[in-house]
Amino acid sequence: MKRSEIEQLTDELIGEAVLSLLVDNSPINTQALISRLRSMESGESNSQRRDLITGIINEISNAPVRNNTRNESSKWDDDNVHSLFGSSQMRGQRKNH
Repeated sequence: MKRSEIEQLTDELIGEAVLSLLVDNSPINTQALISRLRSMESGESNSQRRDLITGIINEISNAPVRNNTRNESSKWDDDNVHSLFGSSQMRGQRKNH
């Protein structure tokens, strides 16, 4: 298989696993995804697809875990509201409407 075909099939297999989790109303997280991929792997008759699922499971399992702590800043922490009319209008106590 070409690299692009492998990437396409990888995306499809992950998508199939996630979709089945959604249909079952299961939680969407790494452990649930790995578990669903393992069940897909055990039921797969095509050896090429089964080997690819094994590789996907290994890649997900060995990926570094990302922990968001309160000390880390994210792009969502920044102020996203900006005055269009300058700060002088906002400081007054009178109502403008």
